[in-house]
Amino acid sequence: MRINPLQIILLILIIPISIYSQIGHGFSFDNYTGIYGSVTNPANTAQSKYRWHINAISYNQLGIADFGTIDYFNIEGNPNGFNGVNFEEHNSNSSNSNFMVSDSDVMLPSVLYNINDNHAVGLIIRSRSFSDFSNFNGQLLADLNNGFENTEGGKFNAVFKNTTQQWKEIGLNYAFVLLNSNYHFIKIGGTAKYLMGNKAVEARGTLAGNYTQGNSGEVNFNSIDLSYLNTTGESNLQNNPEKFYSNAFGNFENNGSGYGGDIGFVYEWRPRETNRVDVRSNAGAVNTYKLKINASILDIGSIKYKSSIEKDSLFSNAPTSIEKNEIIDNGLVEAIKQKSDVTSNLQQGEVTFALPRSLNIGVDYILFNNKSYYINLNYIKSLTKQEDLFTNSRLDLITLTPRYETQKFSVYLPITYEQNSSDVSAGIGVRFGPITIGSAALSNLIMDGYIKHLYFGLNLPLFQDVFR
Repeated sequence: MRINPLQIILLILIIPISIYSQIGHGFSFDNYTGIYGSVTNPANTAQSKYRWHINAISYNQLGIADFGTIDYFNIEGNPNGFNGVNFEEHNSNSSNSNFMVSDSDVMLPSVLYNINDNHAVGLIIRSRSFSDFSNFNGQLLADLNNGFENTEGGKFNAVFKNTTQQWKEIGLNYAFVLLNSNYHFIKIGGTAKYLMGNKAVEARGTLAGNYTQGNSGEVNFNSIDLSYLNTTGESNLQNNPEKFYSNAFGNFENNGSGYGGDIGFVYEWRPRETNRVDVRSNAGAVNTYKLKINASILDIGSIKYKSSIEKDSLFSNAPTSIEKNEIIDNGLVEAIKQKSDVTSNLQQGEVTFALPRSLNIGVDYILFNNKSYYINLNYIKSLTKQEDLFTNSRLDLITLTPRYETQKFSVYLPITYEQNSSDVSAGIGVRFGPITIGSAALSNLIMDGYIKHLYFGLNLPLFQDVFR
């Protein structure tokens, strides 16, 4: 049965949806992901359809906020504790429980090499940053960042669970074929990582109170219970113009270090109707499965900052008033610390930040026994919680992706359900030769005027020979 690719596209267009999403490097379901496939499952590199696959540069950015937006092209403005969200747009949904997630992943020059049909190795270098804010008061943070300009004032009762970290990692990947029988195929892989922490910051606790209209007057706190830690040793980041994030291509500074890794496996069911390979053909260069199941645990590990890190715990049950000008000039944390009726408990020592560990499970199915049409179901589950200290928490995502795939060209149409907010999202991505580009949140651009997810990649693919 011959199916036109247009039919697949029409299938998606008739489904009414709104959006947001995250898809690894954007096309982790494709059988031609190569070195990119190791990011979502390190076992993918074995029999990856490539003899060599060289990444020049790839960029994956997810930014989700229910109040304000995240500026993709001003990366120094990403959150570092209290700042980082652009409040000029999407600012009508203020509450005491707003949330924000920002995940940036730049893969620097990296390489995959298939030694033979059963073994593959890879060198993967990435620059990453992750921020998650939950239960913050959107209007309060907007006014703090805008210097209380044109504020209408109001009450706030916010629970802060804010963690931001940036790090670089050098990973050595190895994957091998464990079983290759007539109908069953299993491969296993792992990536060992050396982690270099650039910076990390965390703000936890509660603030309750009110403030008046305009940029003069006071902010009145009914209660303060706030802890703040910053590995740079600076507590005035709210107003500090210095970039929190280091350049992705440089600054391999070793402010903190640690070890981590990913592990995964892939199972393929290869019945007769799809497992028909000519004796002269290289089975590793063509798809022979009907059903593929994969599972991986990603971002195991942590980074220890050994310098004299300061954690400041601020507490007050008594009403405390602070002039807005003091907060504007000194930053929120410093302004609170300077009040005599606020107890400050300063601790000094080492601190360890864990990576945002997650479980990734996927099922891939060939439609109509045609090796160009696929349907994929993928589930990402965070293995860390928002309540956990010194770590980030990923979004829980369920993604259904129809795709059309050939060696030189692929198009995929992910539809994602985000469990934390119950939102549904959709997007489109294209791989054509050495270029991959797309967004898993394209409908936001159409419906809301801004984009929440973007990725692109430039690589040099050297395929396995189809014929031996």
